[in-house]
Amino acid sequence: MAEGTAKEMGAEGKYMRIIVKIGTNSLMADGGLNTPIIRSLAKELSSLRSCGRDVILVTSGAIGSAVEKLGTGFPKDTATQAAMAAIGQSLLMHEYELAFAKHGQTIAQILLTHHNFTNEVSLSNLCSTVEKLFEMSAIPIINENDAVSREALSFEKPFSDNDGLAALLCTNFKADLLIILTDVDGVFTQNPKDFGGAKKISGLKNLLATEVLTAGRSKYGIGGMSSKINAAKKALEGGASVAICKAREGAVLDAAAKNCSGSFFEGGI
Repeated sequence: MAEGTAKEMGAEGKYMRIIVKIGTNSLMADGGLNTPIIRSLAKELSSLRSCGRDVILVTSGAIGSAVEKLGTGFPKDTATQAAMAAIGQSLLMHEYELAFAKHGQTIAQILLTHHNFTNEVSLSNLCSTVEKLFEMSAIPIINENDAVSREALSFEKPFSDNDGLAALLCTNFKADLLIILTDVDGVFTQNPKDFGGAKKISGLKNLLATEVLTAGRSKYGIGGMSSKINAAKKALEGGASVAICKAREGAVLDAAAKNCSGSFFEGGI
């Protein structure tokens, strides 16, 4: 497990623009948000930022936060899901603000829908805003705007628990590295928690040739192993390297130093 700063861990070199995506299950613990993971993320991303890296955090967890706060099950209808997203987003950002403030790191919330990527003017505005935030040494924290985007809340949602969103951001912001933090240590043909025959994928050729056997979905979110594989393929096609690993202390710095315990795929294909 990595300990220390990005410079000490050798994570300050090759990758200049890094996108880190964390899924809902990794952000949730019994009774609420996983505060240790959030604090770890804040420490490691702040360390990368202090080394001059441009960093974007793509976070899920708004609906999951509200589910735990209100003590309800995952809502089935889209209107309730949207309302829960609105409640949970403020809870989520409050925790991030507290965690990053300990490192003197400024953060900025951005909520997006698919429209922001399909509309030329909207995409241009997004790009200019994020680039300005980089100039200001801020870390954008991006989530899909589930409170207003009904298409986002369907099982066939375009971003698939933000995995697809992270891949789109990689392409549009020419990121060098995409780190997907999840609740399993690597990318598999199926979710190993649900399928005993799941096989870990190693090697770029094997990843590109993989057809996922099942989409599945997570406890709190909508993504699954298929969305992570598809996002990895898109990011790799755009030239970024991809690390998919279990969310834990040190995971981000390990991945940035190419010392990923999960699956690592070199970009530039």
